[in-house]
Amino acid sequence: MEIIEEILDLGTDKVELEYRITLPMLQEIIPLLKKRRVSVISLHNFFPLPEGLSKEKAGGDIFSLSSPDKEERELAVKYTRRTVEWAQELEARAVVLHLGRILLDNPMMTLKQLYDQKKIQSEEGQAFIKEQKKLREAKIQAHLDSALWCLENLAKEAEKRDIFLGLENRYNIQDFPNFEEFKILFKELGGSRIRYWHDIGHATTQENLGLTVQGELLENFGDLLVGVHLHGCKGYNDHYAPGTGEEDYTLIQKFLKPDTICVVETHHRATRLELLHGLEFLREKGIS
Repeated sequence: MEIIEEILDLGTDKVELEYRITLPMLQEIIPLLKKRRVSVISLHNFFPLPEGLSKEKAGGDIFSLSSPDKEERELAVKYTRRTVEWAQELEARAVVLHLGRILLDNPMMTLKQLYDQKKIQSEEGQAFIKEQKKLREAKIQAHLDSALWCLENLAKEAEKRDIFLGLENRYNIQDFPNFEEFKILFKELGGSRIRYWHDIGHATTQENLGLTVQGELLENFGDLLVGVHLHGCKGYNDHYAPGTGEEDYTLIQKFLKPDTICVVETHHRATRLELLHGLEFLREKGIS
């Protein structure tokens, strides 16, 4: 398959497979896996893309594991369980999970404008962030209850199949969970297969926008770290090649263990040459 050949051409033979892969695409990939040309280290929920959904609608948030709506929660659990089953089948170690978002009136547009105007730390910027966090907090309990119910059920499936579930730190202020909600989830789900998945680009974006301090995420949840997404971040734009932005790799290096899953997650913003340089940059940092 073309995408696998491109990955092999970059000099790596390990991949994370994700939500844009359909079942027919997966059936093309499986023979390459059986020949051991490439191995799967992680899957990104929901995998493969549920039947009946177009690739344009694919994403880690198509169903919310924290939704107050019972029907949506049940679909989220159903398709996450299928991802966990495929993780075992493909010999991956972990599944990356998004947990949904809180319904707010698109505060990110205003936050980005404040950033562009260099007003994040101004009285106006801080007042806006405080207001949005207050609106968010008023709606959070139902999402926490839903997420705990779903994760308790999924943790049993993950235990049975020897798979870790990595809860990813997210990009938007309305995304769930935030720092405080992570603390609650990990406390309630302690001793289970639930772990922390750190996305360096998301964390850098949130820090630039005055929402979260990246060091606090790692200092508090680094002992639960199962994997990382590595990519460049410039302001509030991420998924560039690693090492081309403002992200702090010295910070994350302290928490990487020999078995931490490291995934380079770039999008259209990185050319092939930039990606090759990014991979070399990570090797020079001792991150592979």
